[in-house]
Amino acid sequence: MNYILEIKAFEQWLETHYLPISPQLLWYKLMYFCNRSGWSEWVQVDNLRLMAALQMSREATLIKARGELIKAGLIEYQKGKKGSPNRYHVISLVETNTFKSVVQSEVYPVGESVVQSEVYPVGESVAIYKHKQEQKQNNTPPLSPVERFEEFLLSYPKDCNRHLTEQEYASLLLTGKITEDELVSCAKNYAETCRILGTPERYIKNAENFLKEFVFEKYLPGKYVKPEKPKEKPKNGFHNFQKHNYDISELEKALINR
Repeated sequence: MNYILEIKAFEQWLETHYLPISPQLLWYKLMYFCNRSGWSEWVQVDNLRLMAALQMSREATLIKARGELIKAGLIEYQKGKKGSPNRYHVISLVETNTFKSVVQSEVYPVGESVVQSEVYPVGESVAIYKHKQEQKQNNTPPLSPVERFEEFLLSYPKDCNRHLTEQEYASLLLTGKITEDELVSCAKNYAETCRILGTPERYIKNAENFLKEFVFEKYLPGKYVKPEKPKEKPKNGFHNFQKHNYDISELEKALINR
């Protein structure tokens, strides 16, 4: 298999077929494992490893995504025996009749490999790369490449789905209404807020939703207001009563003589 050509064929397939995002991510991860194995016909990967790679917390979500790929005819699956991981075979889209002619018909400059012509520049997202290709055809305004995405990820207060976050990050930049400097500042300001307020991780927004739902606007430079540290709650009154020093003997005499 040719890694780049398979990805290209997959993206072309998605243009005419519906596939939810989870199965799409699973396909990319399986392609990655196939590449690491030296393109073995079948690769063994257990469910826990795939769930960790996809940042999925429920096995049912993985099973559903796998079923979607099988139904679409993109992979074959063999359930592993006891003590042996499941096996996957990624079906080559390049070798199918639908895409073989499309890939082979493309002409590349002499001396330039197929891989070189398709690899996205380092530090540049897929969305930015596609925008540049559209720019060449439609003379649309140029856009600076993504340069600070890694800093955004490191500044954000929660681990995130890199693929989904990068898509939203690049999409915002494509609007031309916000800069990378501002997005990185938003991530830092949000992290500071979570730290000051002691926000539990489960209540921290996922990075892709932080961008997609425009939550970041509240943390833009000029709009962001640093929160005050919450005051400590008073201790339970039962344990906070005022202590007095009493003479027990005098109290006993007073009670007896009453």
